[in-house]
Amino acid sequence: MVPQCYLNYFVNENRRINVFDIIQLCEYYSSPKDLAVRRDYYRDYLKNDEFIWEEHYSAIAESILPKTFDYIINKSVHAKSGEKILTDVIKNNMALIIITQLFRTEKWRYHSYKTFSPEIPLILNGFKEKLQLLEKRCGKGYFSEKGIEAFARNQYLEFANSEFILYTHRQILLDRTWIIFKSIKNKKRIFSSDNPVLLYNIDLDSFDLADNYINDLNNTLFFPLSTGILLMILPNNNTQLIDFCDYADCVLDGSEKLFNFHNRGQMMQASRQVFT
Repeated sequence: MVPQCYLNYFVNENRRINVFDIIQLCEYYSSPKDLAVRRDYYRDYLKNDEFIWEEHYSAIAESILPKTFDYIINKSVHAKSGEKILTDVIKNNMALIIITQLFRTEKWRYHSYKTFSPEIPLILNGFKEKLQLLEKRCGKGYFSEKGIEAFARNQYLEFANSEFILYTHRQILLDRTWIIFKSIKNKKRIFSSDNPVLLYNIDLDSFDLADNYINDLNNTLFFPLSTGILLMILPNNNTQLIDFCDYADCVLDGSEKLFNFHNRGQMMQASRQVFT
C-alpha cells in the first residue's frame, strides 16, 4: 500500500524503520520491503489480463517520486527560512504522487468511493462481462465472499484511477497554498504511516475520516517527505490560515507543536503501522 521508494526516506543509518503497531500496541524495527505490503492487493481479476495496478502506480507515480522528493529535500535543507523553493513542475509531480498514494490505500479509497456514490454508473459499466469473468474465476457460486470482494476491488480501483478523478483531485491541490516545513533546529522526528496522506478538517477540528475529504474547503493536507521534511497544503479561504498565504511555495522552520500535531494525526488515520 506504500511503495518502497517512499519508505526509503524514513530509514535510519542501518536502513531500518522504527514501526509502531497500533493494533498490537508494540514497537519494532523493519526494512522497507517488509512494511505496508499485502500479497496480490492490487491484482484485478475482473480484467481479461488480470491487470496489476501496482505496475500502473509504478509507471505513473513511483517513477517520478525519488527525483521529486530529492529536489524538495535538498532545497529545503539548504534554503533559508522563507525562501521560495517549489516550482510548478515539482508541484505537478507532487500532486500526482499524493493523489495516487491517497487512493491506493484501501482506507481512503473506500471512504472516497462511498462519498462520491458512483455505484450505479460503475457497476453498469461492463456489468455483463464482469459477471462472466466472475463465474469463470470463481465458479457457479460467484456471488461468494471471494467473488464479491473481487468485484468490489475492481470497482474501487477503476474509480480511483480514472483520468477524471486523477485530474480533478490534482487540480484541487494545485489551487491551494503549498508550504514546506523542516525539522532542523528542534530535530523533531516527523512520523509517517501506512496511510501517509493525512487530512485535517479545520472547521470541525477533526482527523476523523467521516469529517474529511480532499475537496472540502476546510481541509488541510499533510504529507511527510522524510523524517525531517513535511509538506502542508492549505485551503486559501480560511481566515485562520491567512498569514500562511504570504509563504506560498516557501520552506519554513517548523515548530515542535506543529510536528506533534501532525504525528498525532498519523496515529489516528493509520491503518495499522506508524513509522516513527
